[in-house]
Amino acid sequence: MARTPTARKTSESTALVNWDEELAKQAEVAAGMEANSGGGQFFSMRGGQLSFNDSPMPGNQMAVVIIDSIFENVYYEGRYDPENPAPPTCFAFGRDEDMSPHEVVVKAEQAQNDSCKGCPLNEWGSSDVGRGKACRNTRRLAIIPAGTFDQQNRFQAIDDLDHFASATIAYMKLPVTSIKGYASFVKQVAGALRRPPHGIFTKVRVEPDAKTQFRVIFEPLSQIPNGILPAIMKRHEEAKSLIEFPYNLEMEERAQPPTKGRGGRAAPAGRGAQTPAGKPARGRKY
Repeated sequence: MARTPTARKTSESTALVNWDEELAKQAEVAAGMEANSGGGQFFSMRGGQLSFNDSPMPGNQMAVVIIDSIFENVYYEGRYDPENPAPPTCFAFGRDEDMSPHEVVVKAEQAQNDSCKGCPLNEWGSSDVGRGKACRNTRRLAIIPAGTFDQQNRFQAIDDLDHFASATIAYMKLPVTSIKGYASFVKQVAGALRRPPHGIFTKVRVEPDAKTQFRVIFEPLSQIPNGILPAIMKRHEEAKSLIEFPYNLEMEERAQPPTKGRGGRAAPAGRGAQTPAGKPARGRKY
């Protein structure tokens, strides 16, 4: 029996829906394959001044949501030359300390060891100067803006769900000397508020330090309202697929003046912390 026009239309409509679902799945796979090659824009802490896109943050602080973070090990060969800035020789990312050189590094035959654990450059005393490590163990954070501070330094949260669903993700590479402070902050939030960093609004500020020139301070502001949490959780998953984008081993990075860190190498938040994304940030400014 021949199909009626109504039956044919229903069948075609169902087929289109099925194709849409399948294409959506394949889009996620394709995006995931390309996610780690897109690059990202980093906050600068040059000279102890917190800035983004060359714009200083008012009060040297900002209110944000830290939607994700990873471990980052990075090794620069030789001393830092501000006249001839160079990308890292070897680097690795991970969710725990069981890390190995990024596939980009391996492909370029620049891996210094099969894994970070046991690598001679990841041992204390391996630095050319001092007792530090030649390979810096730091953190990379994914961040979106959460609000502003008024003249009395009181936090004013952004009251716009669309903002949290679409705000540009920016990144921060922590100085090695601020790692312990960040770890303490994460433990504090987990213990007192029973939330991860992406479950609260956070104040991030940079302040002078006599020993290390400056340090990054993290302070909990308030819990993220339940109405915003679904959007934040989606951004968290998005950031997890993006945050491990590699450094471009062939691209000359923006020059940043060195500071006196342990090991006599580049400033912890300098070299490698300004990998260009190629396009200006979109969405609400920090």
